[in-house]
Amino acid sequence: MNEIEKINTKIKSAKDIVIMGHINPDGDAIGAGLALTLALEKKYPEKRIDFILQDSIPNNIKFLRKIDKIKSRDFIRKSYDLAIFVDSATLDRVGEIGKIAEKIYKINIDHHISNSKYGDLNIVDGDISSTSELLYGTIKGMKIELDKDMAEALYLGLINDTGNFTHSNVTENTFKVAAELLKLGVNNNKIVTEFFKTKSYQRIKILGKALSEMKFNKEKKLVYFYLPYSFLQEIKGTKDDTEGIVEEMLNLSESEVSLFLREDENGKIKGSMRSKRDKDVNKIANIFGGGGHIKAAGFTTDICADKIIEIVLENL
Repeated sequence: MNEIEKINTKIKSAKDIVIMGHINPDGDAIGAGLALTLALEKKYPEKRIDFILQDSIPNNIKFLRKIDKIKSRDFIRKSYDLAIFVDSATLDRVGEIGKIAEKIYKINIDHHISNSKYGDLNIVDGDISSTSELLYGTIKGMKIELDKDMAEALYLGLINDTGNFTHSNVTENTFKVAAELLKLGVNNNKIVTEFFKTKSYQRIKILGKALSEMKFNKEKKLVYFYLPYSFLQEIKGTKDDTEGIVEEMLNLSESEVSLFLREDENGKIKGSMRSKRDKDVNKIANIFGGGGHIKAAGFTTDICADKIIEIVLENL
């Protein structure tokens, strides 16, 4: 029995299914989870299928069709028969809501090379661009006909994790999947404009601060910036307003790695790293208990910003 057959068997025997994505959800986690939710509802209308996220949906993703299908952590039912995790490298990555799956069968669908294979069934491919690309094949393999709503969600995941098809993780198959989704009625211009080009006042203010105050270590070719929580408070910004900063910093011609540090309300620091050459930022994120991909990774830590920068420089 192959993996697709195993998934079908488990879904057929379950009555209540919960789908979960990682904390601070991005376009791939949301796109993959929403597409899977719609696909399962289409094939199994008699089943209860809840797609739950611990954190709120970013403003630049709220344009998605059927976005109201996503439920908050307050909606969690008392029990489920099956849990499906999407785009989450570890069980902890989904946050507190992951506890509802402690005693039930877990399916883990992901594309991070740092994935710990925590599921009872693991559909993990670190060589594929995104969980959405992986799920496209999975949904087709389950003999579910994709529609425009599913296609739009998956397309968002593709452009999120490929940087609108600019990253090195783009393959021939990525473009083939994108082309098939466009055939289903996806409006590329609409999704790219809403997701990448619609920014709040606060987001632009943070970007301006980062680009004007970022520092560059010439020897290690690292560009970095630390954003204290007090600045977010001052401009009434949210963590959503900090998305994309680490990619913008990497545009510095001399840089090979970018590091964006953001202080959260609880004092912890969220780190995001990107690489545009051969530097493996996943290994560095692992030092802080995080992970991701060779060229894109993140972590959360109690270590202070200055010490984080020191450790990163030592390991580059």
